[in-house]
Amino acid sequence: MELRQLRYFIKSAELSNFTEAARTLFISESTLSQQIKQLEIELDTLLFERVRRRVSLTEAGEMFLPYARKTVADSEHAVQRLRDLRNLHTGTLKIGVTFSLGSVLTNSLEKFSQTYPDIKLNIIYRTATELTGLLKTHQVDFVLSYELLHDDDQIESMRLFDSALSVIVHQHHPLAALKRIPLSYINNYPLVLPSVGMNARIILDSVLQASHITLNPQVELNEVNILLQMVRTKHWVTVLSKATIHGDKEMKAIPIQEKGTEMHAALLWLKDGYQKNATREFIRMLMQD
Repeated sequence: MELRQLRYFIKSAELSNFTEAARTLFISESTLSQQIKQLEIELDTLLFERVRRRVSLTEAGEMFLPYARKTVADSEHAVQRLRDLRNLHTGTLKIGVTFSLGSVLTNSLEKFSQTYPDIKLNIIYRTATELTGLLKTHQVDFVLSYELLHDDDQIESMRLFDSALSVIVHQHHPLAALKRIPLSYINNYPLVLPSVGMNARIILDSVLQASHITLNPQVELNEVNILLQMVRTKHWVTVLSKATIHGDKEMKAIPIQEKGTEMHAALLWLKDGYQKNATREFIRMLMQD
């Protein structure tokens, strides 16, 4: 069994398609298929069901996937430890970020890239729930998100800063002059909200339920950049973390009158996981901003 076979298996499982997996891995489809078949022969079990152009994991494949991911991750960590011992500033740093905190990374990304040009940065945007899943399967080195709503004994966290759920409008919107706003009031304006499952929406729905308020959004989006583009038209109103518009002078964050809007940005990592030198250095830069 070879590490490359495990990598091919993992990518094929993620994409459910040998053609797409081969393209992503920069190899031919025939090479990928041969290596997967060799792995199945060695394990004496079928890992994929092949149906036309799609593939899906068998029960054995589902069971084998987390072990394959851990084996590859352990190998990469071992290589990284050796690099760290030699003080080599190379490799890849994979950072998971929740949609609404992307702007917080900007300065640190530029500073880190200039200081360590040979370290590749891979930034992955997902919801908080998806990011914790990526963290547990070693697909990201650490996560910039909000504090978990429920304790998780596999994950450690460090609070970065406090924020709050706010009504977000363009600075020239009629609501921009308000110092505080009740949520029920924004029903009077065209409303676009983050989709269910996103951090801001989870907090918002909790506040709405506690306050017995119903909002009537005309649009729901899981893409924060498009959502903010709509708000920039001066027509739409939304509800997001105040941190989402960090550094954006066109936007205004209006505090919400209802209670329970607190949000705490945090760094998350695996409790027993190895932290690369690159991870520690990036976190140091992030905390200085």
